[in-house]
Amino acid sequence: MPVLFLIELLIFTVQEIKLLRLHNLNMKRLLLPLIGGLLIIGCQGDQIKDTTEEPFYVGLQMGITYKMFLHEKQPIDGGIRYKFRTRVEYSSDTPTRINDWRVADCLKSTIDDYLVPALSRSGVEKGMPFLIRAVCGDMG
Repeated sequence: MPVLFLIELLIFTVQEIKLLRLHNLNMKRLLLPLIGGLLIIGCQGDQIKDTTEEPFYVGLQMGITYKMFLHEKQPIDGGIRYKFRTRVEYSSDTPTRINDWRVADCLKSTIDDYLVPALSRSGVEKGMPFLIRAVCGDMG
């Protein structure tokens, strides 16, 4: 939950308490821990990372949707180059495919010594700009 929503909920609840003129001390003692608990739970939700993996590329080939993920990544030369493998998951009954090891050079913007363009020009280069960004991050 967004923190702003929880703050608005807290303000609304306090205003309702004032409007209803709840002088009953027991009712206030019940509501305040509830509001505090909601704030704690809502704030922790923003800090927890989602463990689901995001695909770096989603494509369509012959009517079948596929998603490409970075399966493994190992630094070489102090993080300038990376050895990596990708995984492709299909929307059909086709089994998941894990590709062979490849090498990305983040300084030269190459994968297996092939220059990766900023924008793909043909079907062969499809997804390559997204791949180099997934492997190298901001360096690629």
